[in-house]
Amino acid sequence: MNTSTLVISLPGLGNEPYIVQIIALLTVLSIAPYIIMFFTTFLRISIVFSFLRNAMGLQQFPSAQVFVTLSLILTFVIMKPTFTDIYANAWVPYSNGDITLQEFVDRSSGYLEDFMLKQTDQKDLEMMFTIAGEKPPAKAKDTPFAIAAGAFMVSELKKAFLMGFLIYLPFIALDIVVASVLMSLGMFMIPPMMISLPLKVMLFIIANGWDLVIMGLARSFK
Repeated sequence: MNTSTLVISLPGLGNEPYIVQIIALLTVLSIAPYIIMFFTTFLRISIVFSFLRNAMGLQQFPSAQVFVTLSLILTFVIMKPTFTDIYANAWVPYSNGDITLQEFVDRSSGYLEDFMLKQTDQKDLEMMFTIAGEKPPAKAKDTPFAIAAGAFMVSELKKAFLMGFLIYLPFIALDIVVASVLMSLGMFMIPPMMISLPLKVMLFIIANGWDLVIMGLARSFK
């Protein structure tokens, strides 16, 4: 008796069987937040915004959701060339059935890796190779994705903390000035934060702080 196998393909998702497509789709959806958080510009941007919020002493407003949303918007704007390459050269061929799922993953991770390597310090990359017990390849593009991702995250943390430190400096100086003035006037019962907070907000507005921070973040990825 002849038997046949029923293979159902979803439109626009290649030639893989239905079950493979579903598993691939669920896998992508489950790890997508981590890819955006750790392998894009989101990590640096979100950390810098956290430093900014703490430096200004803003505990309740703007809410964390506001900064997360702004970080995501800036991430998609800055990462647009990379995402465009992934869509045009990986997703479109895969959806047309021209490449396999493995080729789609390889191409997509390749574009992400190219972006990460451009933002990674050589010292951090060498450190990750040392930890992995491997020798750096002759060509940077041959770097394993895991090593490139680890080095990228370390570099992003270092750059974000440096930018956060620079953001902290003017606000710390203002806190010191306010505290010194209150002490010299004998106003020990008045919390310095009560006076410095509105001054920080005013200073930030006068200096056009949002534009400076956002433009500084965008230019740091060039």
